[in-house]
Amino acid sequence: MSSCRVLRPTVLVLASRFDLSCDYVIAALRQNGCEYLRLNSEDLASFALCLDPCRGHLSCRTKEFRADVDCGQLTGVYFRRPTFLREASQVGRIPEEQFERAQWMAFVRNLMVLDVVKWVNHPTRTYESEHKMIQLKTAAALGFEVAPTWCLNSDRFLAGRFNGDALAVKGLDTVLVRTETSEAFGYTSLLGAEEIMEVDFSGAPMVVQQAITNKIDLRVTVVTDEWWCAFVTDKGRGIEGDWRLMKRNACFKEFELPVSVGRRCVALTRELGLHFAAIDLALSRDRYYFLEVNPTGEWAWLQEQIGFPIADRLAGTLQHLTETVS
Repeated sequence: MSSCRVLRPTVLVLASRFDLSCDYVIAALRQNGCEYLRLNSEDLASFALCLDPCRGHLSCRTKEFRADVDCGQLTGVYFRRPTFLREASQVGRIPEEQFERAQWMAFVRNLMVLDVVKWVNHPTRTYESEHKMIQLKTAAALGFEVAPTWCLNSDRFLAGRFNGDALAVKGLDTVLVRTETSEAFGYTSLLGAEEIMEVDFSGAPMVVQQAITNKIDLRVTVVTDEWWCAFVTDKGRGIEGDWRLMKRNACFKEFELPVSVGRRCVALTRELGLHFAAIDLALSRDRYYFLEVNPTGEWAWLQEQIGFPIADRLAGTLQHLTETVS
């Protein structure tokens, strides 16, 4: 009978099988000689798992290895999966599969009983900071420029508030809608005054914001007390509307963010209780506008295209090898 490997992980990674950003962090952890356990949401059923909530202990068994995760030895948990599945439908899934998926996501959330270690980021903080209204209020309180914004389900509240060429309209939450043949993801739309009046808002609340024009989009990635900034252009020009709709043509280059704005991004990350944040800003007429923050945002393309050392910084934070924001 062959013996299996025994792991004593000091870092727990909760991710997806297809998460390239997480792959970079895993590579950095290996380079640091860190023993870790990666649990991909798609593969959870292939493990034998036992969570002891009172002891704060997770046991994992496979044919190849056994791992015992204990709060006393963990230095960090890298949480890359969203707090809730962002799917608005379960088209094509049998009832048993729907039930199983719900239970596995609940299992991942219940790993919060491992509460004496550093989470990047903690699920409760992730869930809270994903709310757009909380983001905007917090950013404004810290001194960020925030375009006039409203959450509403009727155009009657827009009278007298249309002070520019367009309004930016987006969903209040990020949702992936599936049908049997396709899927849809909501992006920001720019609508003029006449177009706005043709929209029926009554079915669901929407976020409506005074559009920021003549802008350059900035992506600021924060890990504890350090930040990196890239600006997004198309053929050297700023992109009107949502640049994610033109990601194939977008070019990313390093941008020298003023220290005062960078520190404000760090302060926002700290105020939201996060150790990592992907923050979107817009630079227009020498003013830096806050757009939104994503506590589980993607960043692999920034490391690939620009060389930002984000993975090394995250690995160090998870291992407590670097000074971090408390």
